[in-house]
Amino acid sequence: MQKKYILMILVICLLAAGISAAPAAARDVSPGSTIFVYEDELNFTGDLSGAAQLQYKSNNNVLNMISVQDPDNFNLLASSVGDYTGSWDVINSSGTKLGTVLIYYPDLSIDIVLAKDGVSSVQEWGFLDTEAYLIKISSPHVGPSGIDLDAEVNVIFKGADGSETTYVSGNSFADIRVDSVQVLTNASFRPKDLGKTTTIYAEWSSPTSFHNYAATSNSITMEYNDVTDPGVSITTNPTSTPTTATPSVTVTTIPPTTVATTPTPVETTSEPTTEIPTPSPTESSLPVYLVTLSLLGALVLFRR
Repeated sequence: MQKKYILMILVICLLAAGISAAPAAARDVSPGSTIFVYEDELNFTGDLSGAAQLQYKSNNNVLNMISVQDPDNFNLLASSVGDYTGSWDVINSSGTKLGTVLIYYPDLSIDIVLAKDGVSSVQEWGFLDTEAYLIKISSPHVGPSGIDLDAEVNVIFKGADGSETTYVSGNSFADIRVDSVQVLTNASFRPKDLGKTTTIYAEWSSPTSFHNYAATSNSITMEYNDVTDPGVSITTNPTSTPTTATPSVTVTTIPPTTVATTPTPVETTSEPTTEIPTPSPTESSLPVYLVTLSLLGALVLFRR
């Protein structure tokens, strides 16, 4: 009897594994859709189902072209887009325009504002030891796109020793949903709960392709000296966006002590170098054979 129960448990586990291995659904792209560099498994549907090429034009001159080898499973690479963002024409194999899509990079930026009004920025007023602060996250294209990307961001607090955390002042700053142009964190923090030198920045936690390849936000580095106004150094990072790199800029609120700028972490993960679409994952047939054998075994033991 005990063997029968063991086999039945094995069957249930195998069935559960088979269900969890189901491939993720591709995101549908229709005329007027916004798609992002680093997205994968894009599916051109409806009027765009015959997509064979994307073209970027200016004054009727084609400046860039991207081949769509598989309109049902398309990956958009930064090396293909370059610095051409905005409206792209979708062309079929006969050269006929099917419609347009918008292509952008998933840019991020942050500011730190007073929790009590959600507006007053540390870039203007500096930090006050007695106040709590929120992180304002801006994403000009991902937020208002209205697409089902499950776009989420982690706010990182990096100490002078290189340690990183998303948990400060008893609050979590992880997996913050980005569903509008600007988002304020529900969680707040106080400068006195940080180390002497802390660098704050944001990075995508979801989708995975954004986390792996998209640039992080600008960073804000603060020196806490346990005085009424410890001072703050604001640094804008150069990003991996293919537009002309923005030079580092330091804006310092007049502090009582010298403020040091801490180097900002730069995303170093290399992006894919090929345009060849990755076939949609399929479920392995192995779990099916195991389930069948388990069922047969369970049946034999049950008959005994």
